[in-house]
Amino acid sequence: MWKEFVAGVLLATLILLPWSSLLGDEPYKEVMITEVERTDEGYVVHANFLKTSCSFKRLEVFGINTGVPVYLTWSALDGSPSTGYDRSIGKQHMIILVITSDKDYDTLEIRTRHDCDGKAVDKVFATIDVENETHGEG
Repeated sequence: MWKEFVAGVLLATLILLPWSSLLGDEPYKEVMITEVERTDEGYVVHANFLKTSCSFKRLEVFGINTGVPVYLTWSALDGSPSTGYDRSIGKQHMIILVITSDKDYDTLEIRTRHDCDGKAVDKVFATIDVENETHGEG
């Protein structure tokens, strides 16, 4: 009897585990960086993504040179507030300006925190190799 119970629990876990991302622990999917442009102030980053039901808490951007991350400030250029704005579920387009204070970086990393059914979920939204992604004049 005990062996059947354990086997049933194991089987249920194996069946449900792949579906866990659909049950609310993935704040977004299908992230695509569509454009990165170097400006006098920093980098303008355009991204498309699919927002799920998780609630947005914060977005952080880091500039990385030789493996050392530096916290960078950013502002929204798409009309959304820079803090506390939880986008609606579905397809989204985000445009942000990452302010670099006249410094160049090898990589930009955009990180987020969401609340997914009471669970804090920290995730890397995008890692951008600036040299290979930058468009326009720099």
